[in-house]
Amino acid sequence: MTQKEFEHIAVQLRARSLAVARHLLSSAEDAEDIAGDSMLRLWTLHDSLKDETHALKLASIVAKHSAIDCIKRKKRTFNLFVDTDTESLPYSTALPVTLSASLEWKEEEQWLDKHIKTLPPREQQILTMRQMEHRSNEEIARLLGITPASVGVMLSNARRKLFNDIKKRNKL
Repeated sequence: MTQKEFEHIAVQLRARSLAVARHLLSSAEDAEDIAGDSMLRLWTLHDSLKDETHALKLASIVAKHSAIDCIKRKKRTFNLFVDTDTESLPYSTALPVTLSASLEWKEEEQWLDKHIKTLPPREQQILTMRQMEHRSNEEIARLLGITPASVGVMLSNARRKLFNDIKKRNKL
C-alpha cells in the first residue's frame, strides 16, 4: 500500500482502532493512546498492507492486542501496590480506597475462579498451564500427549468462553 493510499484510509483505521480499544478498556484516555499506537504500528507496516480490507482487519488486531497488554500492565501494577491482606493493617493506616480496591479484587478473583471451574477439565488444565504456569503450547502438548495445534484450539476456546462470560457480566 502506498503512502497516499494509507493516508486516504487513515481516518477509518484510527476509528476502527479506537472502537476496538473502547470496547475492551474502561478508560477513554487509554483507548485514545491505543488508537494512536495502533496508527504508528500500522504506518510502519503500510508497505506490506495489501488493501483497505487487510488494513482494517490488521487495525482491529493491533488495537485488540495493545488493549490486552494495557489491561495486563494495569493488573500487574494493581497487584504490586494494593495490599490485599487488609486484616494485617491497623485500622488507622488502611485507606478506604485500598480496602475497597482490595475487596473488589477479591470478588473478581472469586468470580473468575468460579467460571474457570465451569470449563471442561481439559480446557481448565490447559488454561492453568498456560496462564498460571507460563508454559508454552509446545511444552503443554508434550506433557499432555497432544499436538500444539490442539493446545491452541482448546486454549482459544477456554479464553473465548471466559471472555463471553465477562462480557455478559459487564453487559458489553
